[in-house]
Amino acid sequence: MDKALITLTFDDGLRCQFERAVPILDHYGFPATFFLVANTDPTHTDGGTHPEWRKINWSKEDIQLLKGMVRRGHEIGTHGVTHRRPEVEHDPKFEAEKSKEWIESRLGVEVTSYCYPFCLVTRRIKKAAINAKYKQARGGAEGAYYPLQSLDLFNVDCRHVYRAGPENVVEWIRHPGCWHVLMFHGIGTNDDGWWPISVDEFSREMAELAKYRDSGKVEVVTFKEAADRFRQMK
Repeated sequence: MDKALITLTFDDGLRCQFERAVPILDHYGFPATFFLVANTDPTHTDGGTHPEWRKINWSKEDIQLLKGMVRRGHEIGTHGVTHRRPEVEHDPKFEAEKSKEWIESRLGVEVTSYCYPFCLVTRRIKKAAINAKYKQARGGAEGAYYPLQSLDLFNVDCRHVYRAGPENVVEWIRHPGCWHVLMFHGIGTNDDGWWPISVDEFSREMAELAKYRDSGKVEVVTFKEAADRFRQMK
């Protein structure tokens, strides 16, 4: 039986993800993709009304942290420069191109994955991502599964994991031979990020996913690696 592919993605570059999720991911050997906002604001200044959610500010310590994560198999993608809706809609070229340049210049790696801020995908925004030389982009979040064949890699859907209730992890892999992308935001409480799940719940989900991985039912890969496999199937 073909394995299911799972990709774990994290939006906004929130501190809670690096402090709480990354140690759990590393414990189980799960690579993940982190879509980061390319600015030095210490909090997530997206124009919304919410607590001051801490995010990475691209200090020297942050850059070393991210470089270490890349060495361990995690992927760093981009999530725009401002992550503010008026700017995203007004100048999608700037958001796509400058965030790529910003992160590549600091990490010294090629960045090929983009995540549309607010999951907002229009023809103009999508074209900006393509012209910025990304190779794949994530939208979401309708929960689609994709067989390893033809797919629009510049509008990949995902399943949003949040605190509506305990996740039934087996649903993530109910289609063998298919790719399923998961989206996470806050790991902790409302003080940490959008739609948070508790550390205990995240840990439970990863422990269950590890059992399916160890039994041969699922493989966990980065967004880039899964997209590369799609291209190889053409």
